[in-house]
Amino acid sequence: MITADKMSNAQYHATEAISSSAVKAVHGKSLAHWKARGEFKGSTTFDIGSVVHDLVLEGGRNSVRGPADRRGNTWKDAYAEAQANGKTLLTAGDYDLAHNVADSLLFHPAGARMAGPDVVNEASFFATCPDTGLELKCRPDSYWPERGIVYDIKTCQDASPRGVAKDFQTYGYALQAAFYMRVLRLAGYPAEKFMFAHAEKSPPYAISANELSPEYLAWADGQVDQTLMRIAEANLVNRFDTGWSDGVNTIELPRWLQADDFNN
Repeated sequence: MITADKMSNAQYHATEAISSSAVKAVHGKSLAHWKARGEFKGSTTFDIGSVVHDLVLEGGRNSVRGPADRRGNTWKDAYAEAQANGKTLLTAGDYDLAHNVADSLLFHPAGARMAGPDVVNEASFFATCPDTGLELKCRPDSYWPERGIVYDIKTCQDASPRGVAKDFQTYGYALQAAFYMRVLRLAGYPAEKFMFAHAEKSPPYAISANELSPEYLAWADGQVDQTLMRIAEANLVNRFDTGWSDGVNTIELPRWLQADDFNN
């Protein structure tokens, strides 16, 4: 029986524990950039993704199909009502787009599993890292405890294997998978597999299910180890710098430019 906290998304983000987003920010940029992060500002793209998640995972109860555009009092009034009720408002066209993506996901076995029985959706998990003492948190889109499988929805432009592989590097998805599995295990829950469901945001709304190879996941787990240690050490000395601004960096001539010069 899952006893993980069913706090709201806003309540979850308000907690001070370290999330996968923090780990990705430190790993991909620096401690300084993570520490200087401001309040998250939404976007239409983000809202469409949120509604896709809601339609698949929560039956659409937190989403509203709004007016045709964002002009005038009609939109302002609808937006104010949606905000008051804790819901995401989209224009009619954007909502219909999100619905098409969600329908495609639900037709796929991974999406059907996320919407089916025996899973826990949008639950918050917390644990303490035994090596650093840091408080950690994760909020899987969907979790199948009986099989120890974590599911995550990613809307994208290209759900092909090549497109997905590129997104893994660009957005640090491997670190997310390793981090979530770590938090679940530390919290006392099984975590055997992390499954990504990538969904294209344009016709035919193609879907692909993707997981990391054992080698890739092991590499990501090691990077999470190193990053958590960096965060813990920075907290200890209260220093959050970039690590690359104290000296002069030498930028080497790329090999492809060397080859081009040689051929000429």
